[in-house]
Amino acid sequence: MVCVLCGWWKPPAWLTGLNPAERRPFCQVCEASLRPAGPVRLASGLVVHSLLNHQGPVRNAVHALKYRGVDRVANGLAPFLANLLPDQAAVLVPIPRSLPRRIKFGTDPGRALARAVSRVAGVPVADVLLAPLLHRSQLRERQEGDLRFRAHRAVPAGAVLVDDVLTTGATLSSAAAACQGEVIAAITLTRSVPDGGGDPLTSGYGSPPQRSGDTVHRTNQSPRGGKGKPHRQVLRPAR
Repeated sequence: MVCVLCGWWKPPAWLTGLNPAERRPFCQVCEASLRPAGPVRLASGLVVHSLLNHQGPVRNAVHALKYRGVDRVANGLAPFLANLLPDQAAVLVPIPRSLPRRIKFGTDPGRALARAVSRVAGVPVADVLLAPLLHRSQLRERQEGDLRFRAHRAVPAGAVLVDDVLTTGATLSSAAAACQGEVIAAITLTRSVPDGGGDPLTSGYGSPPQRSGDTVHRTNQSPRGGKGKPHRQVLRPAR
């Protein structure tokens, strides 16, 4: 068994004396470095729940997922990421990678994560978004609106966006706008800056109140299994 982040060998449960059910998919060094990220509200109104801060071994793991297609990262962290889904999640909508980058690297991290979370949570994947032809880093101007996604078919209600990293929030906001109000939240594996381009929330879905005039998503729902109670970010796998 190997650590899902660094890929180094981990001793089996019988050697450590732990119950196999209590085993974590991380080595001790990697687990000690993990920092839960928590939710933020973007300027568009979309609430994004990120599992971990984008630093240390988890940053290297995301890099392996994005550029080498290392499946162990998506599969190993999916149970933890699934724990961030709201109860009302009906479909998972992955953020697609642009065609040139998908061809270059041979992988699509948003889709890989969505499929892995779907297998754990039992929530189907709705691959309804089309990415812009060019990646935003290839655009000369980075003004708002440069990165535009399109939905090639109707987006089901209760959609949750899935992406690998939250940076400025521009990608997720653009994708949510393309979904025409059917997105209730977004989840990402990591968040690369302290606030992810948004306002930190002290409790999860539904706090603070939704801004008036917000058309990006319908409402902030309670976390999966939370039944409306304040959400406390805990690094634990979904059951």
